[in-house]
Amino acid sequence: MMDPATLCGLAVVALLVLLAMGVPVAVAMGMVGLAGMWVVGGPGLALTQLQTLPYNLGADYAFAVVPLFVLMGNLAMAGGLATDLYDAAEKWLRHVRGGLYYTTIIASTAFGAASGSTVVNATVFTRLALPEMLRHGYSKHYSSACICSVGTLATMIPPSVAMVIYAIITEQSLGRLMIAGIIPGVFSGVLYLAMTRIFMRWKPQLAPHPGKKVALIERLVGLKGVWIVATLFLLLMGGIYLGLFSPSSAGAVGACGALLVVLGRRRLTGAAFLGSLRSTATITCILFAIIIGGLLFSRMLVSTGAINELIAAIPGGAKPAPWVVLTVTVVVYLILGCLVDSTSMIIVTLPFLFPMAQAAGLDPIWYGILVIQLVEISAITPPVGMNLFATVSAAQGQVTIEDVIRGITPFVVLSLVILGILIAFPQLALWLPNRMFNQ
Repeated sequence: MMDPATLCGLAVVALLVLLAMGVPVAVAMGMVGLAGMWVVGGPGLALTQLQTLPYNLGADYAFAVVPLFVLMGNLAMAGGLATDLYDAAEKWLRHVRGGLYYTTIIASTAFGAASGSTVVNATVFTRLALPEMLRHGYSKHYSSACICSVGTLATMIPPSVAMVIYAIITEQSLGRLMIAGIIPGVFSGVLYLAMTRIFMRWKPQLAPHPGKKVALIERLVGLKGVWIVATLFLLLMGGIYLGLFSPSSAGAVGACGALLVVLGRRRLTGAAFLGSLRSTATITCILFAIIIGGLLFSRMLVSTGAINELIAAIPGGAKPAPWVVLTVTVVVYLILGCLVDSTSMIIVTLPFLFPMAQAAGLDPIWYGILVIQLVEISAITPPVGMNLFATVSAAQGQVTIEDVIRGITPFVVLSLVILGILIAFPQLALWLPNRMFNQ
């Protein structure tokens, strides 16, 4: 039989070759996973996994929350909640240089509490904010990069599809994980604002001269749309904390709440509702295909024994030092982030990274927040960052992928700084869930 390390290496090379050929990532991972299991255990092992894994995944109640969170985000988008947030922030910041940058950061961060998806955030605010930025003479590179980057905060700010996947795979509390993301998410938004402020002083040519200050009464009236998103967020987090419903049921509550809100405001047409359902079905099918392909690939790595050999090769063996595990995690995610999408990374890497984190004594919730932050970085890292392509696609020719990449570097650096802060100060992630759950 082939050496496990050799087989693992060949599998990775085969996966990269398939991805370079343009094969969809879910198909590529599934093909390589099945082929590897065929080599290791014969056709019986491969065919058994192919028959049982998709059914078991689809029949798992815990995964029902994924399409519901996606539906909530689509309904919020179709109902114009993002537009309300953007308009409110713009009225308060119109008189500040770079006001549309600040507006986009604040509105996109707030909308993350309703969307649950980084791609949704990037798409919505590209369509909403980018035309206004370009029309007013804002920098094409910094504008598109700002929208692309701040959209990733939807991954950290609950509800988050990535958090759902992490919690299910690692069997951790989804409620604790979502609450743990609140402070890091808001903190990241504040740092985005601070960096933009620095850039406005350093390179004022990135934005035109500010406009006239809006009357106070008009600004206060503009806040009427903000309370809706705040109420939806408090409904989800408060319901989970008070035990009114489980985290798995939170998706249904959120989707129902979003539907009632947009119907009550008469913002949702029949065509928009059907479009939301179609978009939800499409995104859900893509996510489940990626999860199935990723699990097939992960089980192939387990079957070959390559994961055990990899763990044994880590300094410290069965009980590695925390800094070793953190270093391996950061390096693996930064490298993979340039090659595959974030969902695939989570599925493929957690089966061997999470046991290492547990062996090193790392808090699983804090480790999950670090993984989410690394996922955010991967979403804006060329050449495969999902938000890069979402922004360019939604821009409809107004910007190119080269434009976004030219402006993305400061945001990638800031994201790495945020990662370093989260590593140095674990209580940023753990203080709130520990307080709320009396630990």
